[in-house]
Amino acid sequence: MSTHRETLVLPYRAGDLFDLASDVARYPEFIPWIKTLKVSDRRESDERMQCRAEASVGFKGFSETFVTDVDARRDGYAIDVSLVRGPFRKLRNSWRMAAQGNATRVDFAIEFEFRNFVLQALADANKAYATRRVIDAFVKEAGRRFTSTAA
Repeated sequence: MSTHRETLVLPYRAGDLFDLASDVARYPEFIPWIKTLKVSDRRESDERMQCRAEASVGFKGFSETFVTDVDARRDGYAIDVSLVRGPFRKLRNSWRMAAQGNATRVDFAIEFEFRNFVLQALADANKAYATRRVIDAFVKEAGRRFTSTAA
């Protein structure tokens, strides 16, 4: 299984970053390779949002669709994503946001294993690059949507 972790400190409010990361329906607008994303079975309260998300991704002729369950809890600014079905044997990722002075610490982790050995080898060779592109897109979108808390 491949694992990758990133920690960032961003000059935005934790609640705003949580809202951005949990707004999975809008991922195709700013995350590379996500071509479409359909949200179903959405259940929401003031403190929690749960849904099923079906994503179609494409990159250089490679195209796949997978389905995940998303559990976003405002208390603790925690988001967990788990695999329902798709080309993966295993897929989990998580976001954690915590206020840190006038900024927010963001911890992102992803664990995955493709069923197909060739796809796994390609993913292993490119996981740092792919994760960096997703994180960079997240940071850019945060800058577009939110006002910096930096003095």
